[in-house]
Amino acid sequence: MLSPTTQKLTYLTAGLFALMGLALFAAPSWASANAAWKISPFAAMTLGGAYLGGGVMAFEAARHWSWPVNHTPLIFTWAFSALEAGLLVLHRQVLHFDTGFGIAYTIALAISTVATIVSIADWARVRPRIAPAGAPAPGWARSLNAAFVLGLAAFALPLLIGSARGGTIWPGELTLLTARCFGVFLLALALSIAPLVFSRGMAPVLAEMRPGLVMAALIVLAAIVFIGDFNFAARPLGVVYMLGCLAALGGAGALLMFGRAQRLQPQAQASRGV
Repeated sequence: MLSPTTQKLTYLTAGLFALMGLALFAAPSWASANAAWKISPFAAMTLGGAYLGGGVMAFEAARHWSWPVNHTPLIFTWAFSALEAGLLVLHRQVLHFDTGFGIAYTIALAISTVATIVSIADWARVRPRIAPAGAPAPGWARSLNAAFVLGLAAFALPLLIGSARGGTIWPGELTLLTARCFGVFLLALALSIAPLVFSRGMAPVLAEMRPGLVMAALIVLAAIVFIGDFNFAARPLGVVYMLGCLAALGGAGALLMFGRAQRLQPQAQASRGV
């Protein structure tokens, strides 16, 4: 497994993500007015849900310090940190650092990125193997994870290249940086779920889906809070956004329920004397 230092850095990243996410999610109007770039309150709250979920993802990875189990939430943590920081560098010309929150956000992301670089160097040194962990993963679970990857990639690509800037599925216009922030988030999720398409054990699936469920629930909550921003009559494709969020919530929930049933099955058999 990776070193205790990497584990501590993962806990640090979890804390940084949680702090950034809390500010964005709990006070979206304030965060929008004090961010380092132009971002709407709805986008701020949604990005806050992504960061809060990312904090839970990093905490889950550090808590289950076993590479066969926690490699997928670690992949998300590393990809999200590095790619979001890369976006700030790429779009540095539109950033302004005249608020404490904008400065704190940038510093926190820089620290998490340094932690990611150190962690990846540790992985390159150790090269831990991925072995099957947990109860067997059925074929339908691997197929569902494949659907997650394809769906996330389909939404991520237009955001990353800048062809999707809001006004159809997303209500209102997004700046290019904000659109790419969402694209990077979805790409990081797709990269972390991709190994689960080939996973023969349920343990890494559950390690990804527990924080994934929290992440999806927070993003759905942000959409409910700002439901007034949607005009489904004029822009009916907004329904796609809501259905996509609910599908992610339902898919993660189904995998977790199946994992719980697997865990309880031996107990039920023992109580029946099987």
